[in-house]
This record gives sequence, C-alpha cells and structure tokens, in this order.
Amino acid sequence: MSAPPLSRPGAQRRSVGPVTEIHVGPLDPAAWDQSIEIGRIVFGDSVSPENAAAEHSVLSDDRVIVATEGGPGGRVVGSTGSYAFDLTVPGGVTVPVAGVTNVGVLPTHRRRGIFRQLMQRQHDDLSAAGTPIAILNASDARIYGRIGYGMASRYALVRVRSGATFVGDVAGRNLSLWRSADAHGVLAGLYEAARLVRPGTVTRSEAWWQMLLGPTENWKAGGHHEVVVVEPEGDDPGGYALYRAKHLSEDPFGEKIRLEVREVVAATPDTHAALWRYLLDVDLVDVVEATVPVDDPLLWRLGDPRALGPRGTGDYLFARILDVPAALSRRRYRCDVDVTIGVVDPFRPDGAAAGTFRLEAGGDGAACERTDANPDVVMGVDVLGSLYLGGVDAAVLADAGRIDERRRGSVEALALAFGSARAPFCATHF
Repeated sequence: MSAPPLSRPGAQRRSVGPVTEIHVGPLDPAAWDQSIEIGRIVFGDSVSPENAAAEHSVLSDDRVIVATEGGPGGRVVGSTGSYAFDLTVPGGVTVPVAGVTNVGVLPTHRRRGIFRQLMQRQHDDLSAAGTPIAILNASDARIYGRIGYGMASRYALVRVRSGATFVGDVAGRNLSLWRSADAHGVLAGLYEAARLVRPGTVTRSEAWWQMLLGPTENWKAGGHHEVVVVEPEGDDPGGYALYRAKHLSEDPFGEKIRLEVREVVAATPDTHAALWRYLLDVDLVDVVEATVPVDDPLLWRLGDPRALGPRGTGDYLFARILDVPAALSRRRYRCDVDVTIGVVDPFRPDGAAAGTFRLEAGGDGAACERTDANPDVVMGVDVLGSLYLGGVDAAVLADAGRIDERRRGSVEALALAFGSARAPFCATHF
C-alpha cells in the first residue's frame, strides 16, 4: 500500500557531544523541577515558583515521561507530559484525548533520537490506557507531522474598531461584572453549557479553573482580567467574556487603550451578540483584539465589515489518531458514508492506526473496523488527524496530494461526511 509523502525529507543530522546511556520512563516525582526546567530552557519561558506550582496542580506526575542521562534516576535531559481532556468532536459528542504538553530535549542532547524515544513511549502508554487521540499545539509543525500529527484547527486574530455598529438590533440582556478571582463558580457552569457547541473545545478541571483565574500569569492562563457575564434567560444559559485593557500611548493622535479579549464563551447567537456589543462599547477604548474561530459570526454582524481590521490566522490544534476504529466511531457525520480508508503510519506501523478500515457512518452514529478489502482512499495518519475535527475539506487535501483516491467519488463522499457546521476552535491554552 502506498500513499503520498507525509513530509519533506529533513536535513542531514549529526550527533552532538559524547553518547551516553539514555533511559526513557516515568517521572520520578523528586525530579519534577528538572522536568519543568526543560520547558524553561527549550521554550524560553519564565518559570517562577508560582508558575511551577500552578502547572503541577494540573499536570500530575504520572502523566509525565522523562529521558534521563546515565540510566534511571539520572539527570533529566528531555520531557513530555499530557493532560487528560474530553474533546468535543463533530456532532456535539466527546472523545477522551491526551493534551500533549511540555515536549522538549535539552539543546546539548539533540540529534540523538531522544525526542523520538519520548514520543514513542508516550504514544505506547496512551494506547495501552485506551486513549484514541492525542492533541497538541505544535512548536514546529514539521517535527510533529513526521510522527503523525495533522493540523486540525486554525484561528483568526481580529482587531475591531471600538464602537463598530451591528446590522440589526441586539436583544437586551442582563449583564454583570465579576472579579476574575471570584468568578470560578459562575464561569465553569457557563463554559460547560457551551462546550458541546463547537468542535475542538476541551474540558477544564477544577484545578484548571483555579489556574486560569488565579493571580499568577503565564502563557496558559492567570493574571487579572475583567469578567462580564450575560445572565441566563429562558433556554439560553448565558455566557461570559474575559478581557483586560492595555494602555498603549500618551500620543493624542495614536491609539490609547486596547481591549485584549482572552475568550468569549457563548452557547447561543444571542449571547454571542450581547457579549460583543458590550466589548465594543467599553468607554475610552480605541480597538478591541481577540482570537476567534475562523468562522466567527462577528464579521457578519458588523454594519461595516471594514471595521474589522486585517486579520492574522494561525494554527492551533494538531491531532494524532492512535486508534482509528475507536476515534472514527466516536464522532458523528453530516451524511451517510460507507468508505474504506487505508491509513499509513510510519511512526507506529504496528499500532492501531495503521492498516485499512471500513467506516459506515451517519448522523446518528458510526461503526469502524479493520478490513482486508482494497482501500477506496489512502492517506497518512497525520492527514486523518487533520480531517477528524471537520476543519479542512477532504477535496482540498486530495488536491494538495495528501489523499490518494483509489475509487472514484470516495474523496467527495469523505468531504461531505467529515464536514462540520462549525469550524473547530480551542480557547484553552495548553
């Protein structure tokens, strides 16, 4: 079975420094600080004792794998961890996933295969635990593509002029302001009510909320934010936005205050409109910035679409299928489909994601199992990860040479069935 190339060949690699014994295995809790230090060095993060404690509250020791020099108990030279999440997938259902985080190898120990060993061990452990999918945000998409992760969601960074008008009226809703430190009990319920609306959303534990709303700021969460809540009304559970004002300049002709929106959470269009109307009407603000789904309805609410300035886009979730039957049978599909998919997985050729699988599915459920039949389409496991959340059309991937159609009409069938009414988006930084 053949498939399109999964990635470009990498540059020639060479060893750096003397070769010593490397052991890959579970973290010794006594070495927690060493594993966190890997992230500080590799990513240039500032890891204060408060930040380290916040991270430890959401990442348990038993979900961290380390590479140690000189055998077990030696100095930690590489690390990877994972959070236990439930991920919303198309159809408003969830699947258990591992949110991979803090993957790194010391610069002094690169080019020795340590990253590969860490990821092999992590994938093996996750598979043994019955976790069908791993997700991450990639520091280097080329590296993770080579081990089976496919780009599964994108986001838009928007800048909107303060006071921008909407097309039509916004229904009046009761609003309340909260201190972020006091808002956990309210926000967790509102987040949960909205969680199944959009693919890509992940669950948040009690500890995660404490970190998100806590005083210690890092790239994941924390620090002071204002909180505006749209109160529930009838069947509408309400929603919230986290934001803060940033003073930019004393120049009387320049922007003075920018409103930085961390997240907007709404289960319904009415709540979405009420939150954005509030954010665009905050006094003394010149511009509002936010990271939103690529299909966010905000653009279509604006009376002047050009009030929304040039938008940047980026990638966020990368998905790695570890068990094809378990993953494909958990999500829902936009129409009936019966297709046989060949999946190539060079990184784990003997794993549960490699082989040929028959998918029979529709809006009410799905069945997926291995088969000896000839495949209708063939793709890399990274491409299947890109398809999984419905954020990219199978026809686009085929046109890009990433899907090999063996039976005419199969790509179109995949495109119709795997689509999602809403683009995937994840507001949780991990």
